[in-house]
Amino acid sequence: MKLTIASGIFALVFCLAAGVEGGEFRIGAHGNYIHPKDSAFDEQFGYGGALKYKFTDTLGFEVGCDYFRWGVDELIEMPYGQASGPVYFNETDRVFPIYFTALIFSPNLEEDARAYLGLGGGYYEVDADIGGNYTVTIGDTSYPMTIDGEVKGQWSVHAAVGADFMLSEHIFLNVEARYVFVDLDREQTHSTTVPTPTGIQSVTVKDEADFNNWQVRLGLEYSF
Repeated sequence: MKLTIASGIFALVFCLAAGVEGGEFRIGAHGNYIHPKDSAFDEQFGYGGALKYKFTDTLGFEVGCDYFRWGVDELIEMPYGQASGPVYFNETDRVFPIYFTALIFSPNLEEDARAYLGLGGGYYEVDADIGGNYTVTIGDTSYPMTIDGEVKGQWSVHAAVGADFMLSEHIFLNVEARYVFVDLDREQTHSTTVPTPTGIQSVTVKDEADFNNWQVRLGLEYSF
């Protein structure tokens, strides 16, 4: 729901701005490298696309969406005690950041190059596949446990610095680095089909993971 609202707001703002005469409209694709601050998440390469609109030579904005995918092998905690054998766990996250960035451009650095600063926000939608199992033995009873869960998306804020290089009349090379502030809410449910002494056969544990990250982007843009 939040992702749908964010997408609608960004699309509406962009369409309204694109109707302003005299501006410059660009569409582009890029590759991304992401380095999360939390070591539970792997460094990964991803990709995405963006739409950019410049009102004037110095002011503009961009809306875009990226895609990253990685695995996480760390449990939040073991709510039923120590496993009596190996723990099998896998979490695969597919992350879709959608974002809006306000841009301010410098005067020409050289004849065909311009630097810029950006500040914006977005929403990180996460599609997570979580599964696992282990066994806990208490006294003479063994409790086979299964693990499932979800990762909830969150709003984000970011700051960016970059540069555009004109390769031809309509083609631009874009290089950008940004730092993103965002947390991800992770949930893991541990459950068993064997009746427990307390009568509780399912426990959900939660964690707010620090997903602040550095990103480096390299892409091409076409100007209309």
